[in-house]
Amino acid sequence: MATLTSINSKAGKCSNFGNCSIADARTTVEVPSGLDFVCTECRKPLLLMDAGSPAGRSKTLVAGVLLVIFLLLVGASWFVLSGKKSVDPTPLPQTSAPVEKAPPATPSGSLSGNCSAADEMAGVCKISR
Repeated sequence: MATLTSINSKAGKCSNFGNCSIADARTTVEVPSGLDFVCTECRKPLLLMDAGSPAGRSKTLVAGVLLVIFLLLVGASWFVLSGKKSVDPTPLPQTSAPVEKAPPATPSGSLSGNCSAADEMAGVCKISR
């Protein structure tokens, strides 16, 4: 149970462990203003307690834990979404068909009709021999 200190007093804990039952019990001692800041049992100096409330410390702890969780989530999301871009060492198959070449025109034959050399190469005209 936490004791609340008033404006006119200070709270402390005794550090004389093994020689003082107040120190062994870790009891908080409240000393009114104007009196010596010593343990009421062993008369050793007390360690000043933080004036902050335990509720404030727990809120700070919760905020810190939430911040760590948020940073972990951001890091995991970045890792998953960035992905590793790997290069596949196997070559991709060719998608275009090979181009077939027309047989060369033979100068020994004569053209029939009105065929040009390009028509003959395309295989449109027949060569008469």
